[in-house]
Amino acid sequence: MKKTQIFLIAILALMAFSAGVYFSVEQEVGVSEQTHLYKQPRAIDDFVLTTQTGASFSNGDLEGKWSFLFLGYLSCPDVCPTTMMKLSGLIPQLEEVAPNTQVLFLSVDPKRDKVENIRDYTNYFHQSILGLRAEHKALYPFVRNLGLMYSIPPAEVEDGYYVDHSGSVVLINPQGEIHAMFKPEVELGQVPSINPTTMLEDFKLISVK
Repeated sequence: MKKTQIFLIAILALMAFSAGVYFSVEQEVGVSEQTHLYKQPRAIDDFVLTTQTGASFSNGDLEGKWSFLFLGYLSCPDVCPTTMMKLSGLIPQLEEVAPNTQVLFLSVDPKRDKVENIRDYTNYFHQSILGLRAEHKALYPFVRNLGLMYSIPPAEVEDGYYVDHSGSVVLINPQGEIHAMFKPEVELGQVPSINPTTMLEDFKLISVK
């Protein structure tokens, strides 16, 4: 990954976090600095996405489950596959903590990422990961509501482009609210990515509160 891209992703991660500061994040004893736990869970505005099977996915599909949501795109060369690999390896342990757990992959490349391609991509990492997509008009406000960001090129650019996006994983509680955000570790010259051990240990603390 080029250093400029790593820098941009780090900036996006910082901006995404800053956008949520207004809602107040309170660090609790035992939770790592990589995890931001909201003092008051944030409501998610009404939305409708499309799953990797072509079905609709909306607010009601978040209720009753702990959801780990990550942004990405199928042509992503490094951050996305690295994070997906880590999340897929964590699924059995997350389910031991809370059986009502789901991992969601949300594509932020609506021009190139279609339903059938997303299904193949998520299944490659783990059969239980649910892929989601939407057109930019519906996708952008939903992503901003989550406290995340992405940036796509102008419409005339057809292919061969990168999509800059937040590398954090958002935790949505069984009430369908934004509960916490797991930030990627950012080190110079390294691909920004979550620390799966830290995320698991913090989820154990969060899920029992």
